[in-house]
Amino acid sequence: MPAALGRGHLRAGHADREQVVGVLKTAFVQGRLGKDELTARVGQALAARTCADLAGLTADLPAGLAPAQPPGRPAGARAPRPVWIAAWLMCVGAVLTLADAATVLITLPGVRSAAVQDVDFAGGRWHIFVLTVIVPALASTPIVAGVWLWLAWANRRGYAWARSAFMALFGVLTIGWIFVLGASSGAAAAPSTSRDLLATTALWLVGLVATTLIFTQRAHPHYAVSQPPADVRGRGCADTVRG
Repeated sequence: MPAALGRGHLRAGHADREQVVGVLKTAFVQGRLGKDELTARVGQALAARTCADLAGLTADLPAGLAPAQPPGRPAGARAPRPVWIAAWLMCVGAVLTLADAATVLITLPGVRSAAVQDVDFAGGRWHIFVLTVIVPALASTPIVAGVWLWLAWANRRGYAWARSAFMALFGVLTIGWIFVLGASSGAAAAPSTSRDLLATTALWLVGLVATTLIFTQRAHPHYAVSQPPADVRGRGCADTVRG
């Protein structure tokens, strides 16, 4: 108790307020508080500035009364609609990645016929282009598709790093789209067909929409920041409120 009282002057944080609100809701469910009392105390908890203010709101409740769920986003909670749609689009992106590779294989004979007539691909340069560009791109297709699916899962779970990781993937995708766009329009660039450009553009648009959705204001609360370690949390209001 003396240690708890000594911490009463500490400033309360969002996690401390959420914990007290959780305790009050549990008390209401157990019949220890009326609806009006719950409303009043929750308002006071949200406006509390110190640990002592929070401790007073639970002083008449049994010690050890834990919230029904820990502060933060409940485990298994459904992702908000923008994140859910973005995750679905990421799965579509994985399928389009495989379809894009299939398009390259289908159009490869036509690309080769056009390339051999270009002075830049005379002799054995076409084979060098295939070995250095086409083969690595096709070989990495399953990996890239797997990354799309992995990020779809991570974003639906609400991991904070998942958005940054998808931004990096979208950046790489944008570079590839610019390369294909330039190749399809430049006279001396690598050959490409309209179907290749169409498939790559569709994939890029899917990534653009997904990126926009996961950075909307409605999606932001879904990406909860991990709680600090237990030894750091112990220096907050937890002991004061329990005391």
